[in-house]
Amino acid sequence: MRYRLLGAAFSLTFLAASANAAHPLITEDTGTQGKGRYQLELFGERTRDEAAGLVVRATQVTAVQSYGVVDSVDIQFGIPYLRQSEDDGATRTTVRGRQDAAIDVKWRFYERDGLSLGLKPGVTLPTGDDERGLGSGRAGWGSLLILSYETGPVALHSHVGYRRNRNTLDERESLGHISGAVMYKVVDSVRLIADLSWDTNPDKASNDPVRYSIIGAIWGVNRDLDLDIGWRRGHGEPATDKAFLLGATFRW
Repeated sequence: MRYRLLGAAFSLTFLAASANAAHPLITEDTGTQGKGRYQLELFGERTRDEAAGLVVRATQVTAVQSYGVVDSVDIQFGIPYLRQSEDDGATRTTVRGRQDAAIDVKWRFYERDGLSLGLKPGVTLPTGDDERGLGSGRAGWGSLLILSYETGPVALHSHVGYRRNRNTLDERESLGHISGAVMYKVVDSVRLIADLSWDTNPDKASNDPVRYSIIGAIWGVNRDLDLDIGWRRGHGEPATDKAFLLGATFRW
């Protein structure tokens, strides 16, 4: 059971906490809140994974608070909560609780003619119970290098990342991440998104990467509220088969 639980914990801790993109994207962008502005993101996902007669279902909910220190720098704090069950047809086991929290700083250090670059270092804190598969058991750190380019209704985003995955669970401690996304503005209030990502598998027994694709939409209800929906599909055995994504973003 622990291996399955760790897979879910990894997907959120690395993707959501250290890559706080415009949900439902995995790929980060260089946008910041502006000096003195706040943003609260609430998003969740419902996942299902099946292999060798074992069905794993999970619900994850995450809250991420951002604050604009200056116009080009945000500080962010995020914490996820997981409820997951395993069912082999004869027995069903469930675990629930908070996972590892993350603190990140996003700095947009270059911007010109629609092109911008950013850096996002951060740390993860061992707030989840590693004995129940809800956390790594140790503090970790990582960073993303971000590129965004916007022209007309189209925006392109990509980032590369590294995470030092210190843990008590005999997982790999050096993890890489690459992702890219395209966003298309249909009208001022509606954007369609597509996203691809690649991650190092934290399981030492496998060299197969963890790969995902996402499609979705973001509806800007007004300047201070976005609602979003998405569908994520896993590619290859290490990735969770499928997930339904839903989120809301508040600004003030």
